[in-house]
Amino acid sequence: MVTMALKLRLELALRHSDTSVTEFLEQLVGEPLDAHERRHKMIRASTPNLLGVEDGHRLLQRSAVLRGAESGRPYMYAESLLVPSRLPVAVCRQLENSSHPIGRILAEEGIGFSRFPLPCVDRPGEGAFPVPDDYSPVPDDYLLARTYRIDIEGVPTMLISEWFLPALDSFLGPS
Repeated sequence: MVTMALKLRLELALRHSDTSVTEFLEQLVGEPLDAHERRHKMIRASTPNLLGVEDGHRLLQRSAVLRGAESGRPYMYAESLLVPSRLPVAVCRQLENSSHPIGRILAEEGIGFSRFPLPCVDRPGEGAFPVPDDYSPVPDDYLLARTYRIDIEGVPTMLISEWFLPALDSFLGPS
């Protein structure tokens, strides 16, 4: 069972971190993370939307489970909606062909970004994210869920929803 203390501890740690979520989690758990069970699907935007793109603009819908590269433990499930036309080609290529999480790809490419909190969604497919046909359902038990927009050079580029999974609780200290 998730305690309020664990949720608050994780929320505060994330809020005070000046790194990507990938880097934060890797430091917390002491192992590299890889994106597993990745699903990519090109969709068309509808309007209005939180990315400021026109109706019909191509978007990449992505879901992944971030797992420890050594332990295989699932630490986070994430759903993202990205505007590929606002990303360098090298980023799009890595998203498609590597198991690197988005945060690592942005860091490797030297891309700075700003994060803007959005109303949180509790379950996949709520809010800004249409449910993909083949999404991986989030476990019923998670420590924290949050949603935010990523802007690169002041331009809305991604919407991300994250569910931090119970495998993290042992790294957050005693309740």
